[in-house]
Amino acid sequence: MSIFVQQVINGVAVGCLYSLVALGYTMVYGVLRMVNFAHGELFMLGPMFALSLLRAMGVVTGRLNTIKEQLTGAKLAIVLVICFLGGALFSTILALIMERVAYRPLRRAPVLTALISSLGVSIILQNATMLIFGGELKGFPRMLPTRYFTIMGASFSNIQVFIAIVSVLLLIGLYYVVNRTYLGRCIRAVAEDSDAAGLVGVDVNRTIASVFVLGPAIGAASGVLFSVFYEQVYYLMGATIGTKGWTAAVIGGIGNIWGAVIAGLFLGIVETVGGGYLPIITRGLLGSDYKHIFAFLILIIVLVFRPQGLLGEAVKTK
Repeated sequence: MSIFVQQVINGVAVGCLYSLVALGYTMVYGVLRMVNFAHGELFMLGPMFALSLLRAMGVVTGRLNTIKEQLTGAKLAIVLVICFLGGALFSTILALIMERVAYRPLRRAPVLTALISSLGVSIILQNATMLIFGGELKGFPRMLPTRYFTIMGASFSNIQVFIAIVSVLLLIGLYYVVNRTYLGRCIRAVAEDSDAAGLVGVDVNRTIASVFVLGPAIGAASGVLFSVFYEQVYYLMGATIGTKGWTAAVIGGIGNIWGAVIAGLFLGIVETVGGGYLPIITRGLLGSDYKHIFAFLILIIVLVFRPQGLLGEAVKTK
């Protein structure tokens, strides 16, 4: 029983990250009806730029990027805020450039054209990151002093609690913006019918640009959380996590915010629990590294029996 509880706890932390990444995909698709495959790279560039800020500030040093002195109190809070805001701002600026240069001219183009454009942007960002920041795996400082707690025979760290708290705060903030502000009403109007929204005075271009602010900012913040948790950052890590985020968005119902959140959590728990029991079930034939099969197995099942996703609406056909 303790093994199951342990894997569920670990899965919740991972699922929170999947949910945050899935939100970026589902928001862009909900408004533009296109898949921004470069979102995974924005997730990666958040912690990559945050690490550069830490090095420039002299907080970390050496090839392993270790902290020179233990951070506590106000200094720790300031460094964390700089990491999150700096990473989010950097990814947001890049996202706005992407939207203006690569996506806006293709807004009326066929879906396949926009899809190819997003794939091209993804490849460009990957290779540019490799050339600028280097292709090697980089250590990322955990910064928070690690403490462990025990419940029902399973242990969890304050880092996992921190990830859950920050994720909930980001989700609450996004929910408030989308459902309780004028900007949120504009986003929902453009998602429903961009032409009609423009006729009643909504600035469609500015509204779409705001989506490329909210989604990448949350994605970059989740990237920083990921790097703090796993203590590493790599120029290709956005490809793997981006795929899981996109999978969660599809399973939850692409375009549905709550569907992305629920599916991300579900995916993280199933993947972690399945990976924990896989070596036991197969008697060592398959290790926990094969845990990724569960995500795509669930995706196949959902696409076969409910193509619109768990909370998505079925497409009406004439």
